[in-house]
Amino acid sequence: REAYVEGITRMPRWAEHALAMRNRIVGVFGLHTSGDIEGDLMASLPVRSETENAYECGLTDKHLTFTILTELKAEMVRMTTSIWFNHWSGRAYLGVVLVPHKIIVKQCINRLA
Repeated sequence: REAYVEGITRMPRWAEHALAMRNRIVGVFGLHTSGDIEGDLMASLPVRSETENAYECGLTDKHLTFTILTELKAEMVRMTTSIWFNHWSGRAYLGVVLVPHKIIVKQCINRLA
């Protein structure tokens, strides 16, 4: 959990602005934004499972389901994003956010190095 908190909750400023813009846009279409999710949240995502060496959070929405798994193995941190499509619009959404997502995750992991 500490690796996730350190890596994800302090995103680059440009990524925070991009996520705020994303929330304004997708809220119009009825998709989840950080303001409408309840429960144990980390970086606006519900916690799915937590062990000593692994931490998983994610979200199920109309268009897709995704999880971010952060694992600590042999003093190395690995982050894995898994995506399942629930509707054709999930593929369209992913096409828009995939490149920024990869950049954000890489910067978050580099921050942990």
